[in-house]
Amino acid sequence: MTSPAVLFHYGPYQPLWRQPGLVQCGPRVPDQADGFTVSEPDVRCIQQALRQRQHDPRAVLLHYTDPFLMRAAPLEGLEHWCAPRLLICGDLHHGPEPIPTLVRYLQRQPHHAVLLAFNPYLLKQVEAALTIPVHCYPPGFFRYPRRQRIADPQLRLVHVGSLGAHHPRRRQIVEALLSRGRIPFEHCTTATAEEAADVYASSALVLNVPLNFDLNHRFFEVMAAGSAQVVFASPRLLGDQQRWARRSDVFWVDDLDQLEQQVANLLINRDWLKRPVEPPPQWPLSTLLRLCFAPVASVSAIR
Repeated sequence: MTSPAVLFHYGPYQPLWRQPGLVQCGPRVPDQADGFTVSEPDVRCIQQALRQRQHDPRAVLLHYTDPFLMRAAPLEGLEHWCAPRLLICGDLHHGPEPIPTLVRYLQRQPHHAVLLAFNPYLLKQVEAALTIPVHCYPPGFFRYPRRQRIADPQLRLVHVGSLGAHHPRRRQIVEALLSRGRIPFEHCTTATAEEAADVYASSALVLNVPLNFDLNHRFFEVMAAGSAQVVFASPRLLGDQQRWARRSDVFWVDDLDQLEQQVANLLINRDWLKRPVEPPPQWPLSTLLRLCFAPVASVSAIR
């Protein structure tokens, strides 16, 4: 029997997350070489599927979830998983009582460690609330489409993404920039991460409006696409991860006037466009697991 690491999540199969030794599973993951469907969010269903596929059911478990899913469709039966269990937690920045929800879930369904996906500024609060190790190594196991910024990008600030009911602040900022018309600015939506990466790579600057002080996917998507970004937020959202604030391709603003002045200056003095943008790191799965499970006695089970 082989012993892969198993990533349980609630989304469709993610080709960008593919790594050697990683098998994805979940209600929306189709059966394939490195993935399989789990009919119910229960550890025993995962173990049964692993045995059927000639995999060792004692594999390391990566459980990607968030407080909403912990309430609505929690993964059950964790006490039956006799190997290291890592809870990768997203979306701690909105919803009712997200940290207490995480605490209550872990009291019922024990894990060996927690990895925060998007909220480094909450690291100390979560550490204080839990009795197991809590880590934050952005961008974690996430990976994004790679591009190189085109040689002659459009001299504009572009925003890509939804302006729906859950993003009122983002809508307010985008609509204000469009109505004021003081800088070259466009807004669009895309169907896939690959399409968004193409837009980023063809633009001089990308607008990033984090939701509720989260370090979002867009922060790393823009880097991976080779573009620079203007972040409408405080670098305090990075918590202890302040090295990201010192990057020369990331510009921080906290009001519309500052944003427009920053963009106008950058589009006039364009020496920064000659500098290549370093992509975000791609953590090897083995490294990430060793960092997260270092205090766990069963770390030797990790391949």
